[in-house]
Amino acid sequence: MKRTKIRVALLTLALGMATVSCETDAVEELGSNPANTSMTDINCFAELKPQDAKVVVAKTSENLGVSFRNAVEPSECGSTELATVQNKYITAIIQDPVALANNGLYSDLNYYYSYLLNQGEQYFGEDGDYTKLMVKRQRELTKFWDMPVEIRVNGQHTANLNDRDVLAEVFETFFGFTIDGVFVPLTTEQAYAQADMILELNESSPNLPENPYFATDGFASSNRTIVIGDGLTGWLAETGVDEGIVWTGILAHEWAHEIQFLNYGDWYPNGAAEDPAADTRYTELEADFMAAYYMTHKRGATYNWKRVEDFFNLFFQIGDCSFASPGHHGTPLQRLEAAHLGYELAQDAQKKGHILTQEEVHEAFASIVQSIVGTELAKQ
Repeated sequence: MKRTKIRVALLTLALGMATVSCETDAVEELGSNPANTSMTDINCFAELKPQDAKVVVAKTSENLGVSFRNAVEPSECGSTELATVQNKYITAIIQDPVALANNGLYSDLNYYYSYLLNQGEQYFGEDGDYTKLMVKRQRELTKFWDMPVEIRVNGQHTANLNDRDVLAEVFETFFGFTIDGVFVPLTTEQAYAQADMILELNESSPNLPENPYFATDGFASSNRTIVIGDGLTGWLAETGVDEGIVWTGILAHEWAHEIQFLNYGDWYPNGAAEDPAADTRYTELEADFMAAYYMTHKRGATYNWKRVEDFFNLFFQIGDCSFASPGHHGTPLQRLEAAHLGYELAQDAQKKGHILTQEEVHEAFASIVQSIVGTELAKQ
């Protein structure tokens, strides 16, 4: 049976009344062992257990931001340009006691807002430079894949963490006190008080909230929402890839996950594979395949292979050699090969003058996936 991948979004969290240290969590998050850096300006937040709180459960694709934020050490696949960029920003946090102590809180605040609260008009890029491109790509993807439902795409920005009203909305919606084991939601006044504490922390740190680390979420959800952070695209662009290709590629990859969610029961009735690592790898490689098919199709994004290859060569640096990990995405070479085969499918389809359906592209991937990963991946 498939092990369902979920991100549990807690609709209520507990705010401890006593000031406690968050150092342990921060160290585990960043893979470091600095001197004591417990929070002194704001109370530490602890999550209630899901069974003790009202929760929303939504299946999501593997969050690219998790890989990005945890990539302190190069994998056994070798060091990459992307790892150099990642380490620069992560090291800056490790060397900043205030940012290190609060890194988990800031990441959570931006995650909750970007995914569950931000229903307003969206912009993409720190200054909105890629908004027109992303609106255009969303229209293209909807038509190209003949989507039967509307997909919402939210931009994630570090600026969210410097907006008093945004912060207060998150605190009032998701946080509260536990008094004698009873959860008490924050009042509006209390939420704004917590928001003001965050703004004070921002003044005391060169990394809060400006470090792009705090806007590196990138995932698709079965609630038909895609989130893409400025930090995620910025880190990839900093390696030398055209940022327009980065935005297009990440959106196309996450859009493919939305297609997988829509067809899940038919495509993976028993899971994509029995082993959790192979399961994740299958769906991630298929998303790469579908993204490249759209990006290089003459009725899609119309990129030539050389431009797409430049993007995927860097995008796939988040590939890994953790073959037994439930979050295994496939090696960089496997991911590049999946994309190349998606490109070849697009070229064949163009000769016939049409766009393949979602089902046809899925079947095409299923027929060649063994050539990418070998026989260890179980097919349904």
